[in-house]
Amino acid sequence: MTDRTRTFSRYAAGFLMAGSLLSASAAMAEWPERPVTLVVVAGAGGGSDYTMRLLGAELEAALGKPFTIVNQAQASGIVGYTTYTSAAADGYTLGQLSPIAQFKLLGQANFTPDNFTAIAQFNADPSAIHVAKDSEITDMKALVEILKADPGKLKISCGGSCNASWDIPFVSMLLDQGVDVTKLNLIPGPGSAAALQELAAGGVDVVLCSIPETTALAEAGIVRSVAVMSEERIAIDDSIPTVKEQLGKAYVGGTWRGIGGPANMDPALVTKIEGAIKQAVESEKFKTGMEARGFGVAWLDHAAFTAFLDSHFEETTKVINALKGQ
Repeated sequence: MTDRTRTFSRYAAGFLMAGSLLSASAAMAEWPERPVTLVVVAGAGGGSDYTMRLLGAELEAALGKPFTIVNQAQASGIVGYTTYTSAAADGYTLGQLSPIAQFKLLGQANFTPDNFTAIAQFNADPSAIHVAKDSEITDMKALVEILKADPGKLKISCGGSCNASWDIPFVSMLLDQGVDVTKLNLIPGPGSAAALQELAAGGVDVVLCSIPETTALAEAGIVRSVAVMSEERIAIDDSIPTVKEQLGKAYVGGTWRGIGGPANMDPALVTKIEGAIKQAVESEKFKTGMEARGFGVAWLDHAAFTAFLDSHFEETTKVINALKGQ
């Protein structure tokens, strides 16, 4: 091969590489060019399904391409998380990103923050502490004192296997207040609806779930909400005090929902998707739809959501290790 031929080959290769990069950039700049799949890690009809469909509808209206909702609740959502973290990092398969740290800690899956691109958070609903209307527990101070004296005295109902959205922040609070959390009487259950029925029947003493889930029973005079784990009182019922008002220190936590993708997504693509989600979340139709069902709108951009995901793993690790006595 002559020097002239080698030189021509190098230039040709350079032009081809540049062309490929320009083509990839052009394709990304026009995202989405085809339908996008949004994986919901919960079944149809629940809060995750509702909020993700509401968001998907706004994205579809704004961007002019279908956003198809796929429910994959199997194995507590592990199937759904696996589906979209295993997909191509091209922005066409995204999914719900919610509390996930418990899976690795309990040996159910190997998810870490490195498996995800945390694009944006759009929702947060604080956990709240509920008791029967005639309970001896009048406020959070009384609850903490009872559990300090006898950690196993109260039957505390929590969702699933007692290691996720509602109970992690509650146990974290008790740990900080000096309660021996290894002796707590935590009762796993199939969900908040069943737990509240048990509370009404006297089978449990405390239920941990969101405020909207208790509205009907509260209005019927059966359930009383002691406190909500938020920075401020929430709009759906501002008569319920925060934990901070009663204990003098803020304890905030609950469930949250965002949009995630596979690891190693192109930063420019992430920025584009984040912007589209922000526009959808700020739309009047989305805000009205969330408010109508009592769901909180809480925005975190890519950088903040990524940092939050790390802190979620740290807090969950601390609480689950404490429950194990480690």
